[in-house]
Amino acid sequence: MTLRRRFLAAAQAFRNPDRVVLPRVVERLERAEVEKQAWEGGEGRWERVETVAKVALQQAGLSSGRMLEIGGRLNPRHMNFPQFDYTALDLAEAPGAAGEKRVEVAVGNITDCPHIPDASFDFIFSLDVFEHIDRPWLAAKEIQRLLKPGGVTVHSTLFSWRYHPCPIDYWRYSAEGLKSLFGGLECLHADFDYTERRRDLRGRDGNMIECDALGGWRENVRVHYAGTKPRVQQ
Repeated sequence: MTLRRRFLAAAQAFRNPDRVVLPRVVERLERAEVEKQAWEGGEGRWERVETVAKVALQQAGLSSGRMLEIGGRLNPRHMNFPQFDYTALDLAEAPGAAGEKRVEVAVGNITDCPHIPDASFDFIFSLDVFEHIDRPWLAAKEIQRLLKPGGVTVHSTLFSWRYHPCPIDYWRYSAEGLKSLFGGLECLHADFDYTERRRDLRGRDGNMIECDALGGWRENVRVHYAGTKPRVQQ
């Protein structure tokens, strides 16, 4: 046991004499601190998602066209993809005063949007949406229908995160789970993002969740998927 670990163990014992802190526990605390420093000093969430999207677009040789963002009316990403003609698909119009410049919203539900023709978009994107879709298999089917041959779809959602109904929280996904939803596409990327795994959000945005001594509730793991629609359908 190193001198640092002995000091940490002694400090824990002083604060709570009834609890014995084993060396393994101290080791986990130290590792959690290292992980915290990694995500605090690294790329932000959006920067990581944007990188996945732009690499996928580059892989598919797609530099312009029509873009659909699912759930984009409140926080649209149109400025991040200026080369695309942008439309948001959401359950309601974008808020704002009459006459105010707002993003174009095709009001509808991604699980069933017959008002949008087949092969309408070159790029379909969502961020933190799929966990809130009640029937994601239908959403994936519609996305594949709406995507042009050679088009790209990118989705970033959650593998592990606290329950957050806004208004409803339905699902969590693995990388393979997302791949299975988009079985008709060629997968360009499907992987977990552990960058913020141990991020502590207690007290932020109303997060007053209690956790154990190791921060056991803090499993903040994202998952990203990118796929392209084959140009020649099988």
